[in-house]
Amino acid sequence: MDFSRRSFLKGAALSALSVAAANVLPASVAAAEETKAEAPVSANPDWLGEAPVIADSEIARTYTTDLLIIGAGNGGMMAASIAADHGIDFRVIEQNATVGATRYWYGAINSAETKKAGVEVNTAALRSEISRYTSGKMDQRVLNVWINESAAMHDYLAPILTEAGMTCAFTAAGEKEVDNYTQYYYPATEHFWGMQKKRNEIFQERIEQKGYYIDFNHSLVCLTKEGNKVTGAIAQNVLTGEYVKFVANVATLLATGGYEGNPEMIEACAPILPMCVTASSFYASNKGQGIKAGIWAGAMKDIEAAPMIFDRGIVAPGVDAGYVLNEKGEKVFPGTVSQFNPGTQPFLKVDRDGVRFMSESQPYNDASHAAARRKGGVYAQIFDSNVCADVQRFHTIGCSAMTRSQGDALLPNTIEPQVEAGLIMKADTLEELADKLGFAGKAKETFLATCARYNELYDMQEDVDFGKPAYRLSELRNPPYYGLWLGGSLLCTMDSLWINEDMQVLTPEREVIEGLYATGNCAGTTFVDNYPELMPGFCLGRNLTFAKHIVDKLVKDGIPTGKGPSMEAPVVVENLTAEGCKDGTYTAQAAGYAGPVPVTVEISGGKIVSATADVSGETAALGGAAGPKVIEGILAANGTVDVDVVSGSTMTSNAIIAAVNDCLAQAK
Repeated sequence: MDFSRRSFLKGAALSALSVAAANVLPASVAAAEETKAEAPVSANPDWLGEAPVIADSEIARTYTTDLLIIGAGNGGMMAASIAADHGIDFRVIEQNATVGATRYWYGAINSAETKKAGVEVNTAALRSEISRYTSGKMDQRVLNVWINESAAMHDYLAPILTEAGMTCAFTAAGEKEVDNYTQYYYPATEHFWGMQKKRNEIFQERIEQKGYYIDFNHSLVCLTKEGNKVTGAIAQNVLTGEYVKFVANVATLLATGGYEGNPEMIEACAPILPMCVTASSFYASNKGQGIKAGIWAGAMKDIEAAPMIFDRGIVAPGVDAGYVLNEKGEKVFPGTVSQFNPGTQPFLKVDRDGVRFMSESQPYNDASHAAARRKGGVYAQIFDSNVCADVQRFHTIGCSAMTRSQGDALLPNTIEPQVEAGLIMKADTLEELADKLGFAGKAKETFLATCARYNELYDMQEDVDFGKPAYRLSELRNPPYYGLWLGGSLLCTMDSLWINEDMQVLTPEREVIEGLYATGNCAGTTFVDNYPELMPGFCLGRNLTFAKHIVDKLVKDGIPTGKGPSMEAPVVVENLTAEGCKDGTYTAQAAGYAGPVPVTVEISGGKIVSATADVSGETAALGGAAGPKVIEGILAANGTVDVDVVSGSTMTSNAIIAAVNDCLAQAK
């Protein structure tokens, strides 16, 4: 029987075809309200589109397993590792050529490390604080899974990471408690194992040792359904274009991330982002496909956006927040520096009119959200040569503490290089700094008056204008002076599919879609409008905890264990040389970090005489810089044998090597 739209949507709520994030009520909800007009099926928002129709005749191969994990990122690999321990028959499919990027800071509540440090998180206060961040628009039963089970998640990870030679650094204290300044609760949640090894790669090695493998370069197309049960998925091999069907006897887990790499979805579902974001720190291949597939299968998506924005995206004077078109006509954010860590420090910040407009002592996203209401969506950060001493006194937490950890090396190692790059302005006087930052006329007068006022507040040791704690005030009297323009840096989106406390995906009618689970940024129901970064590691800790909960539940519910993998080892493409290849020009492409990487190889007399790789769509400072180095290695080796990937650009490097292999295979 053909896999038709009719069979695909059988039993799915029509409401899933339109999302409240696009200001369209789900059709099934509208039908239940007598006073509402019937919603047309054509109300699908453009970003969602129609569910793909893939006929059985188009399926090149079909694989059957008990558990299908879609996405080899942080949640997917955690689930895979636990499933492998139980001997569950599972498969992992991943659209890219490598496992997803490891996020290093995870939050766990009252773990063994917490107890070792002699501290305890007040879970009632924590629950209340998170609910307050969301204005109550979250499910506290879902939140309780992280609060109550994250310690067990840490207990699972600790011996694995310790055996890998890593050591846990636990942050036992929050930010400084200040009298009459109690707007935030600072729980001790942060667990950090260092960045010398990547947890997802450790998980990959663990499952491969047990005979499991990851189906790389397989991009999710849609989920399959029978009645109300999700029975697996159809994916497309991004190298060959073939459709592959994966049948899941028991469960399918969506761990595909958010939609941060999809400008169309961003503009429709999170419109504040183009108003205040200047740079991207996200996994560019995360385009919301898991979310869309879930909706096509009948799921409901969170109504309100929940972006994770860090205040670290430097831009040159005069550059606005929002999308610009690159040379390929694609929408990208303009900033080239996405994680300028000192951007979070609570120095004076002013808008383009030279006006201070907020207390700078706040969570990372607040400055960007506030700047969305200012000209250009950007703001200037101002400090003087006492910057190193100031950040020690500020004592910010989370990953912003990396600025403080640099000590006196902060100026020469982090700030001065951006001065040389022309992104941080340096001047001997505040008047000169104003000119370099682009302030003129009335705006310059206001800027200088704002600096003078800020010095007054420092002398008073009281911020009577915005209530910033005195220990986070700083003076502007010690040249040279520094200034830079900042916007938000987008890490990810966290508004996603509705789930219950077992991570089962829900319909708009709050009914479970049988056989479908979600974790990570493909699972919603927790965050609204913002990310509470004063609870460091909350997002990742939730992701890992949910993944563990899902597998534990499946085991409890009777998924077969002890079977081990039913899959055969994937065919490994051997690296090739041009020796013996036919003369000609060959083209191919493979999936890189941000999308396809096309290559062209010219062969003559058994030699590669030229090779090019179009890496213009990759991150300029990483994949863009790695491309020429990989091509140089391929030319020197006359093929791909013993060609190394470039550190920090593994996905781009592997894409080039895979595509060149394809070209060489064509020429054999």
